Amino acid sequence: MNHRERFQEILDFLKPYQRIWQNEIMLMYPNPLEGYPMEWVEDLRRFQNKEDVIRLEKKDVFDYIENPSLIEFYQRIEELSKLPQVPDYEKMPEEPWTWLFMIPKKQHEIRRLAPHLNHLYHAHKIDQVVDIGGGIGYLAQTLNNQYKLKVTSLDMNPELQKTGTEIHTKNAKDPANKVQYKNVKVSDEGEFVEILKQNVMPIGLHTCGRLALDIIKVSSSKKVPALVNFGCCYHTLDKTDLQNISTFAQGFPDRLDMHKFALTLACRAHRKMDEKDFDLKQKVKYFRYAIHILLHDHYDIKELVTLGNSSPKLYDKSFGHYALEQFKRINLEPRHTEEELNAFFSHPDLKLLIDRMLATGMIRNAFGRVMELYLQLDRAIFLEEQGYQVQVQEFFEEELSPRNIGITATLS
Repeated sequence: MNHRERFQEILDFLKPYQRIWQNEIMLMYPNPLEGYPMEWVEDLRRFQNKEDVIRLEKKDVFDYIENPSLIEFYQRIEELSKLPQVPDYEKMPEEPWTWLFMIPKKQHEIRRLAPHLNHLYHAHKIDQVVDIGGGIGYLAQTLNNQYKLKVTSLDMNPELQKTGTEIHTKNAKDPANKVQYKNVKVSDEGEFVEILKQNVMPIGLHTCGRLALDIIKVSSSKKVPALVNFGCCYHTLDKTDLQNISTFAQGFPDRLDMHKFALTLACRAHRKMDEKDFDLKQKVKYFRYAIHILLHDHYDIKELVTLGNSSPKLYDKSFGHYALEQFKRINLEPRHTEEELNAFFSHPDLKLLIDRMLATGMIRNAFGRVMELYLQLDRAIFLEEQGYQVQVQEFFEEELSPRNIGITATLS
């Protein structure tokens, strides 16, 4: 895949829809539908039952929706999001206790990632794997025990490392080659740089926010022979110097600078709606949209009010009861009785508006994956500019691990 070409294709695709993906829908009230093709909204609004909405969330739509331009929209997103899969290497050796204490998500990630790392380790004559943000060190211990690789696990949390050391002391297969745990901060000076002076391969599995950028920048400046990185927590990258890090991206006068809400949308890319929680999530959206419209129109509160998390039991009762409880939370004196609030909520005009807003949410959510890929391709291109050969691949099944885009960079 040509990363520059795909980056520019995504840039060109996203630009016309910037008003949609850049802003939360409620932030646009009293004009929340502005910028959305109304024929798309009306087409999607037809789907009200659980099965239909879940299919739409999964973009299983091509034989389902009617509007041709909306179908083309989804098809284009599918094309732009398509990535090569990581190769199938020989399966990692396992033992009955290999997955002890590990949740299924972590087991799946290690099964897919470990053979790839083992291949790189030997192909590039690596002396040591450095697992950054390794926590307890499940990945590090697996690489050490199952492949006999030399591994160091770095993390800023000493409690996690203490737990990891205790576990590894019990399960280490080779006492002479155990995982080294180090409480080290990623930076361009100090102990981290000393570690990178060796012939090492830094890996970062779900490195949050700017940590992924720091790993990429420092590691490439030290010309490590190989590195593997998975990003996450993009919502913390709302400073413009944390986006468009490649010279290639900076060369576009109309490059994208994503705001906080857009970065949050990139975080939720490929997250699938859970049928178990569907009814509650839909009711939460109806209540949240309704109370913000109420505050805007009847209480002269034009800014979006943060309500925080509420107990699911609160949504079992009427909207009027919910609203009065939220008024207490934000110290607002109510002007309406519970009955009047329920009458407001049941008005057909409000229901129509909220139904349309929920439909726009389906459209907006579809952008998440290409926005995440925009950020990841920028990092890949930055590494290419530093002289690396780079692959951007899907590693994990998205149902188990939605943050499944991995960047592998190697020097010739």
